[in-house]
Amino acid sequence: MNFIKIILSPFASIYGAITSARNLLFNCGILKSYHSKIPVISVGNLSLGGTGKTPHVAYILDLVKMKNRAVISRGYKRKTKGMIEGDTKIHSAKDLGDEPLELLTKFEGPNFKMIVEAERRKALQYLENHSDKSDIIILDDAFQHRYAHRDLNILLSDYSNPFYADFIVPMGRLRESRKGAQRADIIIVTKCPKEISKKEQEEIRKKIENYSKSSVYFSQISYKGLIDKDNSIVPLDSNKKYLLITGIANPTPIYEYLAENKIHFAAKKYSDHHNFSRKDIQDIVKKSENCDGIITTEKDWMRLQETVVSKLISIGMYRLIIGINFVNSEQDKNFQKQIINLAP
Repeated sequence: MNFIKIILSPFASIYGAITSARNLLFNCGILKSYHSKIPVISVGNLSLGGTGKTPHVAYILDLVKMKNRAVISRGYKRKTKGMIEGDTKIHSAKDLGDEPLELLTKFEGPNFKMIVEAERRKALQYLENHSDKSDIIILDDAFQHRYAHRDLNILLSDYSNPFYADFIVPMGRLRESRKGAQRADIIIVTKCPKEISKKEQEEIRKKIENYSKSSVYFSQISYKGLIDKDNSIVPLDSNKKYLLITGIANPTPIYEYLAENKIHFAAKKYSDHHNFSRKDIQDIVKKSENCDGIITTEKDWMRLQETVVSKLISIGMYRLIIGINFVNSEQDKNFQKQIINLAP
């Protein structure tokens, strides 16, 4: 492993130098950030993914549910180009991307807009001129997109792979130097174990302080059970065997959750944001023949529902509802205060 890192280190140094130079241009004001008239929150990370952005964005949206809210996403792996204001009646995961469609499905209504556009400045200007004004805007996965100014910059870091112990690609998974964390107003250490102690939290805070003086919070994944295609709640049954299908960065917490609940399951793991082919569907159908149900994530369902899989299986297909919570009520209260104070 060390030998591989030695080989990759020159490439990581080159990439790091490029991103550092770009950040310097922004810091010096040579490259300009667009300041929106509407309060903007950014939720992102230093790594390539897998920190739990979507459930954290959903948590923030719930905190400001009485406001007119908008989310701007680049629509990773979508098959379309240009700006789209999402509408579940006409748009699919191929149009918007799986995560934007997941958020749109959850929050669609008169006080919510999902805008898919890689150029965040253009999307911000669109919302400023929209006939239905937004009170607050969330930039999804935009920590490195500095052409759009944000009033609150939230950085997520996975507990099992914290940014301060990671390396720039291709040596590691960082998109830029660890020093990028200094731009954060809030850092949330995500996917923490249930038993994380105050002592361990303080040790992590001290390591983060080497790169940022921002507020640090700790969150955990919260599983809220299964729902079926009709959005009805379905209980997990330890007497049944399930086929678990995931196309996310790190499905290990789901494995642990099912094991803790003594659920019998076989797992089929795909790469993050995987587009299911005809061969994949045939494989899923075959593997499901000895199972009583199929479990998948909300994000994966956004893509699976556009295939014929539900027509080819005779068992139920269920989505595992995933949320987040903070490790204690004090952190939750302080975080909520920072969010709510921003919304007019």
